[in-house]
Amino acid sequence: MMMKYGRLVDLEALQTLSGNRTLEELKQEKLLREAAYAKEIKQWDAKVEEAHQALMEVTKANTERLLSMKNLIDQKRELEHKLNTRQKKMGRQFQDYRRRVDQEEIQRLQELVKTQSQQAELLRREISLLSRKGGNILPPSQALLPPIAPVPTPTDNAHTSKRRPGHPSKQLKP
Repeated sequence: MMMKYGRLVDLEALQTLSGNRTLEELKQEKLLREAAYAKEIKQWDAKVEEAHQALMEVTKANTERLLSMKNLIDQKRELEHKLNTRQKKMGRQFQDYRRRVDQEEIQRLQELVKTQSQQAELLRREISLLSRKGGNILPPSQALLPPIAPVPTPTDNAHTSKRRPGHPSKQLKP
């Protein structure tokens, strides 16, 4: 043992420590590296947590969008169904209106045919009555007229020199 700087130092312990000095330096370096690695791991853990939070937010936003899209699709289907129902209803109303108009037209035409057949029957009876009495079947306005005198031809003008130009010849009036 020896005194150094006012202290008693064990030389044997000092020699054993000096051989392990490199070991102590390596241990110290190991501790520094472990501290640096622990710090880096904490940073990566923070980044992973941040990425996880961002992923959760994006997933939540996409889920909300999917739900709103589903609701919009459901509303679209419902509106299309209502529109189809209304169009069918309008089509039926138009068909009903058209059918009613057609039925009214058929009724009007049937009445016209009935009226015309009644008129035809009356005319047949009148013709039958007129033919039984021995009278003419033709109405009086179409009765036969007496014959008309022949119209003079240009050859007849040569025989009649008494006519004056500009005055027509006298013909028999019917």
